[in-house]
Amino acid sequence: MKAKRMIRLLDNADAAVLLLKQDKEQGSNLSFRDLPSPYRKQVLNWAINQDSEYLELESHRFQRLRDKRHQMILGHSGDRHHLQRTLLLKLLPELQKGGEPYNATASVLGPLLGWDNCVVAKRVSAKELDILGFWSHGNLKSPQHHSLAGNAAQNLYEGLHRLHQSAICREFPLDSMISQTPSALWIGHRIDLPDNHGTGHICAWGKPDLLDTDTSEWLIALAADTLGAWLLTQSSTGEKNYEHSTEPRDLLTSLPGRKTFDLALQHAVEAYKQRQQDCLIALVDIHGFSEINNTYGRQEGDNLLKRLADELLEMSRRKDQVFRFGGDEFMLLMPLTKGRPPVAKRLKAIESNLQENHPEFKLSYSMATLSDVNGSAEDLMLKIDQELNNFKHNYKLN
Repeated sequence: MKAKRMIRLLDNADAAVLLLKQDKEQGSNLSFRDLPSPYRKQVLNWAINQDSEYLELESHRFQRLRDKRHQMILGHSGDRHHLQRTLLLKLLPELQKGGEPYNATASVLGPLLGWDNCVVAKRVSAKELDILGFWSHGNLKSPQHHSLAGNAAQNLYEGLHRLHQSAICREFPLDSMISQTPSALWIGHRIDLPDNHGTGHICAWGKPDLLDTDTSEWLIALAADTLGAWLLTQSSTGEKNYEHSTEPRDLLTSLPGRKTFDLALQHAVEAYKQRQQDCLIALVDIHGFSEINNTYGRQEGDNLLKRLADELLEMSRRKDQVFRFGGDEFMLLMPLTKGRPPVAKRLKAIESNLQENHPEFKLSYSMATLSDVNGSAEDLMLKIDQELNNFKHNYKLN
């Protein structure tokens, strides 16, 4: 049977099918073509360059059928046992790294679900949410602050729906996050703790590329329960969790502020004293920011601050944290496991990027580790202040 005719017959099959002849692709059915591009490339590379009979991906299992010249690759979505194992094996190590748990959950769950968008949100008040984990079209986005009013998740927290942890809905014309896809399917599940129902929620919307709706809802619920259990264990260990800070996020950059940084630094100091977990702190500001404001106006200055915040988040690892310390000053808190990250090199790259529109743009920065000051938060802050002043002084001399 000709390959094209076979593919037409298989287009309605649930299994993803790829046909090859002498290591050249002959065709694929609709289910295979609907897989995300990275999946398709990975399967094709495996089929051509490896000899194993099976390939396990996050949500699919592929089997090879072949003779001397031909190969047929069959892919089936993973069963729930496989998905559960994959989620837990990926999520728990990310949570244990000590970074932002909501963001870590989104980074693992987003690609596993395969939906266009996946959000892990924390409720900060009766009417407000912090979107701390936002996976969108294959990338993690910056944290955002949103009102619950008109949000698709509103029913999870209010009215009769507050008794139910999950919801499946369509069409949210008032929700600014879903306004570009007003007919999107939306699935949400609330994160509950024993003494705090509605700590946050996890949701997904858009096109479900990999998993059906029922399986997606089940996986989101599993992730919500896992994150809830993790938050509960962290709050019961006696450790100070800076995420419990009541300080609102900075409205301009959506970053946590100085009070939250102080709590995070205290948490890092305790980790250093208890487990010798070292941490690097970097202070970054814009050299001559007042002149930029005077030249271009405050609106352009605000735009520059927002772009710098995004660039700092982009350069950070998952376990790192970025804070707006005040004015044009930002703090980076970076746990160290395998030596210092190339912070100065990355800041130089950011400086170069922002100089495209503002040639006069210049960053000043300083950094130190807790081990440099024997675990003293006070000495660390004094050290980075002094080094920042030295940096600026040397810049003026040059």
